[in-house]
Amino acid sequence: MNLLNILAILIIGGIAGYFITQLNKLAGAWLTVLTSLAALLMLFGINNQIGSTYEFLYFSFELTQIGWYFAFVLCLTYAMSAFYNIYFMEKYLYPNTYTMLYILSLAGSVGLFFAKDFITFFVFWELVVWTSAFIIPLGKSRKSAYIYYVVSSIGSMATLFAILWVYKLTGSLVIREAFSLLDVSTWTAIFIFGLFIFAGLTKIGIYPFHIWLPLAHGSAPHTFSPILSGGLVKLGAYVAYISVVLFPAYDAFSEAWMIFGIPAPIYFLMILGAISIIIGTLMAIRQDDAKKLLAYSSVANGGYILIGILMVDQVTFAGGLLHLFAHAIASATAFLTIAAVAYRTGTTKISELGGMIHRMPITYTVYLIAIISMAGIPPMAGFVSKWLILQGLASKGLLFIAFAAFFGSIGSFMYVFRPLAAVFLGQLAPKHDNLKEAPIFMIIPMVVMTGITLFIGVFPKFVLEMIMKVQVEAGITAVTMKGTAIDIFNGYLDAYHVFVIFGFGFFIALVLFLLMPKTRKVDLMDTYTSAEFIYTPELLHYAHDFYAPFERLYENHPSTLSLYSKLSLKLKEIGLFVDYLMMSVKPATTLLWIILFIATVSLGGVLS
Repeated sequence: MNLLNILAILIIGGIAGYFITQLNKLAGAWLTVLTSLAALLMLFGINNQIGSTYEFLYFSFELTQIGWYFAFVLCLTYAMSAFYNIYFMEKYLYPNTYTMLYILSLAGSVGLFFAKDFITFFVFWELVVWTSAFIIPLGKSRKSAYIYYVVSSIGSMATLFAILWVYKLTGSLVIREAFSLLDVSTWTAIFIFGLFIFAGLTKIGIYPFHIWLPLAHGSAPHTFSPILSGGLVKLGAYVAYISVVLFPAYDAFSEAWMIFGIPAPIYFLMILGAISIIIGTLMAIRQDDAKKLLAYSSVANGGYILIGILMVDQVTFAGGLLHLFAHAIASATAFLTIAAVAYRTGTTKISELGGMIHRMPITYTVYLIAIISMAGIPPMAGFVSKWLILQGLASKGLLFIAFAAFFGSIGSFMYVFRPLAAVFLGQLAPKHDNLKEAPIFMIIPMVVMTGITLFIGVFPKFVLEMIMKVQVEAGITAVTMKGTAIDIFNGYLDAYHVFVIFGFGFFIALVLFLLMPKTRKVDLMDTYTSAEFIYTPELLHYAHDFYAPFERLYENHPSTLSLYSKLSLKLKEIGLFVDYLMMSVKPATTLLWIILFIATVSLGGVLS
């Protein structure tokens, strides 16, 4: 068993899935489950082959610790989300295409993480871009797919330009070898770094390249939104790792202006991460669509991950990679719960739902635990990762960035509470009175992901040990643990003790609840309403303008999407003007421009 076996199963499975689904949709759905689970299990089987290299045709791969870690997160997300295909496959217009693209996008991700050379890296990067770009319009909107493809293509072109430039300077396409041969003291090398990190920022959705996330996540099929948020945006984090650690960026900027001991260009990228946290949080608070709300949450959490990776230190770097895992699991779980609600109700609009706890209690519990982790509340995995990031930032005196990280955690209480209160709590609409809990194969992945979130929140050692190996591989001092405690420079965190304390508090609250007098159940309409006549249950449900007083503080904010729209309009006008000049109805005019173009090129060649 080796890496090539995994890729072969995924690629052959993707192609075969097209024809199998055409014959039987349910069989195609189960194929996505089996292939993604097989990839996950086989990944553990090759964990002892770190350092091995593989060649196939023109592609070369290398099994690394960082590649294995990212592939593990992606395969786990794909495997759990695939169970939902069993129920949604019938709803898709092109189910055979969806099956093929779903599996091939996983193949592209795995191949990218283990790519040894730039050619392999770019081919599998494009495989992910193209497959996901064709999956997104299978949901609600094609426009979102266009925007996603344009942003991804810009990142792809930047990557290709950087690869060609590196090859010209070093004569090598092997990633680690080429970066080691590159003279990082030159402005050219710094520009190459900028191209690579630019591609990473577009993929992870860092401001101002975040516009595609809410559009794509909100419009994508319900079964693929967890993949986008929990998995594919993490490809940008991997590119950031390559740009900062393998490049290496800190050596390239060693002579640059330092801010708090950090080179100014890297500090600027960290500021973008901090802005992403703030903007993602504020925009998530405003959303009435649950999927768009979680998408903006991914923008904010992408900022945490980017900041952690850019620090390249013992504590913050470990926190960034742990947060990558914690957010992938929690975000994918939250998207799965919303998909379950949409499967039963046909909508993801928060204002159209309410009282789902009475019909879907397991789904409610899963969502509750997921948002506790996303908000960074103990004893969940998100608390440990955010604690490490904040400790690392505070130790370096990065107060603004630390404030943004703290603001994001506080603000996340607000946006994750909105679906909790308006979707699951509140009043159940009469039209939803006969709803049932999610089907069994939806409940299984939700419960598994919830168990992982809670387990890693109590025993983070199991993931941190993977991260320690990544740090050693990258030449970074690894974070240390003493038993169940994370030992850092200014103290330690024992997540197990935190869990015990919270568990004891929960037990006391439960005892008091059982001993205290119970409330009296009354009919829904039997309530005092300050002389107002409430004649329908919907009027008792508070969902519209949920945070209206707070939202009014920034309702007239400048819009990045509006800016891009105006820019695209100007580019279109320029294109029309050029078209008018070059494609004139008069052949003589067109011939004149061709002659001028040839003369300019010829003159340039003579002068050079």
